[in-house]
Amino acid sequence: MKSHVTFVTAALLTVTLLIAGCDVNADGDVPMLSPEGEAIVDADFLTSSMWDDGKAEMSFYHVERDHTQYEEGVSQSFMVGSYLVKQDYSVADQTKALEGMDGESAFKFSLFQEIDAGSYERKQNFVVNARQADLRPFKESFTSYDWCSNIYRELAVDPAGSASFMMRSDDYGNTDRTFDYRGGAFTPAQLPVVMRALTFDDNGERAFHVMLDDGSFVEATATREGTETVTLDHMEEEGERIAVRFEEPVPGLVTAMDVAEVTYWRRTADDRTLLRVRGEDVTFDMRLVETIRSAYWEEDIWAQLEHVDEHP
Repeated sequence: MKSHVTFVTAALLTVTLLIAGCDVNADGDVPMLSPEGEAIVDADFLTSSMWDDGKAEMSFYHVERDHTQYEEGVSQSFMVGSYLVKQDYSVADQTKALEGMDGESAFKFSLFQEIDAGSYERKQNFVVNARQADLRPFKESFTSYDWCSNIYRELAVDPAGSASFMMRSDDYGNTDRTFDYRGGAFTPAQLPVVMRALTFDDNGERAFHVMLDDGSFVEATATREGTETVTLDHMEEEGERIAVRFEEPVPGLVTAMDVAEVTYWRRTADDRTLLRVRGEDVTFDMRLVETIRSAYWEEDIWAQLEHVDEHP
């Protein structure tokens, strides 16, 4: 009788986790699971001691694309910077945990760029805060400014599983909405970090969802396509190639258009640094120029970089 009860209890727990991983309104303690109930990301990689040195990983990429920010068919090239750093985050206050605040161990990821917009320039910055162990999103924000207008967008998830979106702009209107969060879903700006931590099933695939700011969720399937040598301007590295296909196009980070098929190459070394990101349906190519670890808030990183002359 005891073994029967144990089996039933375990079965009920498994079903509960599967439902929590796929359904809406998933609470903050539920792990990030795929639709099949498996871990989407590698917790050992995300909680490795390499993130504990008190520094940020700073990476710089050269981007080429076949269109402008107005979706005009004119080629553009520019430098993109990013950083990934471990810090404590206050989920209750939706900000970095300052002195006296209760904080949860989190990653902060930022991707920033400056684009020549003809008669004026445009600066853009994505910032994501997510739980360290499984990258459950806490908040994604986006800022953009040029001579015409400032834009601020924010997509946040609270511990109870409610998501909220807000936008503020001088020229493009103001928006506020709320909807239920679905467990196992990431925000678009998280995807470069998710790709580094992604796990795969026995068939070399992994399904997950991307949460959009209109409250919809897009299914994505990542496929591991093998390893190969990635040739960059200043290095050659062995990279694992990962093809991602989205059921519906999702916002791109270095494109003016939404993307439906993207290929990532992540380094096979322990740090799994992204070496290259290439659009398949929308033409863009983002290649690593240089990466360092730095306490950028207290030292000049530009003096440490050997191959980056253009400051994004």
